[in-house]
Amino acid sequence: MISSLFYLLIGGILGLFMATFPSLRGIVHFPHAHTMVIGWISMMIFGLAYHVIPRFSGSPLISDCFQKLHWWLANIGMIGMMILPILQFFFYPYLPLLNILFFIFGLLQFLGILIFVVQILKALKFLNTPFSKPKACCNSCDDNAKFK
Repeated sequence: MISSLFYLLIGGILGLFMATFPSLRGIVHFPHAHTMVIGWISMMIFGLAYHVIPRFSGSPLISDCFQKLHWWLANIGMIGMMILPILQFFFYPYLPLLNILFFIFGLLQFLGILIFVVQILKALKFLNTPFSKPKACCNSCDDNAKFK
């Protein structure tokens, strides 16, 4: 959730920049909107959902491994999608390469979102996989152990 506050600050700075320099609004508009919506709002929702949904649904907590992978993918993608639109304007001759990089950063961000969706669906018990079922701490706690 700390990263969401960072994106709120950056989005606010970009908004102030747009207000101060209206002629550059077209260059900064996409990074500002993307930073505020995907960076601030979505990252806050991701953090809260990882904390709250498993507890409310009575599911085991979501693995730190998946949370960290999601965080890294989403943040690397987010930073790339904040910076590249500005670079695309200033380095127009390199637009084909920058468009490919933009796609790659967008794909990283999407993969992070996909991890989030799968993990939350597991926590809500919409996906029944061996990895999403809670493990018993011992044989006496496992209802299925007496039938084995």
